[in-house]
Amino acid sequence: MFYVDTLLGIKSYPQELKILIFKFFSLELIITVIYLSNTWISLYYISILGSYALFGTIVAIGTIIGFTLDLPLGILTDRFGQRGAFCGALLCLTIYYMGLIIATTPFQLLCLEILVGIYSALLSGSYLAWFFNSWAYLVEKNERNDKLLRSTMGNVNFIKMIFVSSFTILGGFLLFQAHLPPQLIFLIQGIISSIGFMFGFIIMVNKYPIYRNIKHKMTTREKKPPIRSIIRRKGGKIQNQYLRISPYFISFGVLRFTSLSFSTVIFPLIIYILLSSESKSINSSYFNIDFTSMAILVLSLVNSITDFTYGISSRFTGKFTRSIKSPRKGLAMIYTLNFPLAWLSILFVLIIQLDAILKLQIVILLFLGRLIISGLTSGLHWQLYYSITSSENRSSQESYQNTLNLLIYTFGFSILGQIMERKGLLEGLLLLFILGLFGVLILVKVKDPEPNYD
Repeated sequence: MFYVDTLLGIKSYPQELKILIFKFFSLELIITVIYLSNTWISLYYISILGSYALFGTIVAIGTIIGFTLDLPLGILTDRFGQRGAFCGALLCLTIYYMGLIIATTPFQLLCLEILVGIYSALLSGSYLAWFFNSWAYLVEKNERNDKLLRSTMGNVNFIKMIFVSSFTILGGFLLFQAHLPPQLIFLIQGIISSIGFMFGFIIMVNKYPIYRNIKHKMTTREKKPPIRSIIRRKGGKIQNQYLRISPYFISFGVLRFTSLSFSTVIFPLIIYILLSSESKSINSSYFNIDFTSMAILVLSLVNSITDFTYGISSRFTGKFTRSIKSPRKGLAMIYTLNFPLAWLSILFVLIIQLDAILKLQIVILLFLGRLIISGLTSGLHWQLYYSITSSENRSSQESYQNTLNLLIYTFGFSILGQIMERKGLLEGLLLLFILGLFGVLILVKVKDPEPNYD
């Protein structure tokens, strides 16, 4: 496998498990195509729309479509397999990038964002659930193998982030140095997505049996249970499958929203404004953005370095978290430092009187520090996720998580856009601090999942 097994740290694994991890790693790499424009695509939207509020509204409408379809599609994926969902997601991504080439109006961007919502709904219950279900079939569940899963996910994330950082800097270089228009980069992404569609169809074979699909036909007639009994049983099933994991997923969703909105909206604007040759405050509005400016290249370079650093730190997540017995408690402690305190620190740096370049350097260092911590503890997140979900419902549970995420994103981006439009960027950052604190408190209050070792 061209030394990939050594890079992934799976050289001593059984051959069948190696093949599974290599396939999962390949699928992860396909998704990294979005990072070719991910750093500056929000600026591209804002430059067309001319309004933070309109940007937030369009993103919110797209996510409404996503969370409406997410859970039904997840249930169907559990029943019919993950390959079709993944291929459908890549098809939507291909059409999205091809559409961005000609999109010049708010309505066109709205239609494309709706397509992004469908893509997200299809992707959420596909390749990750496929991998975890296959892992559960091949690997016995015990404490030792839970730590092995942490290391495996960290190693996969390490190599993935090298590609992410490469795509990020390449996107900025193509805009600034090669002077390629954004539309040509979207064309490249569309072609790669279409190749990923075919590749996913070939390798995502549901080889391992899932016991929920084994139906035992009744050979004798039995009396049907009363309606009340059926409702009680269905209610208990819903509670077991979804309600008990809701606090975890809400916490993850709120914290992920603060991270996503900072890295894709607020952070690019901070860099663009602080590097602007014009003398303007950090709360100034920037709608007409020059995509050939030095700020775009710096933004891509900074994101490339931070992504690479995150990937490197993910490589050591197994060793770093070895002594942590409770993933929930460990994450609650780390997330307190990594979300509310990080946003508060960046807000403080932007408020105080400092040179613009010095402010930028401190913000970048804070951003880099929180990504290092995130990488070192990334295995804890995946172990906790693996512990609270079940093989027979993992696609629908993952879709349920994504539904909650998209619901949070819908309200979050709408509110963030309105606050930044009416107040400013600093007030938007204050909102992230409040939401980060709320997300951590949920994780502190929820109980540890019960171990389920066979």
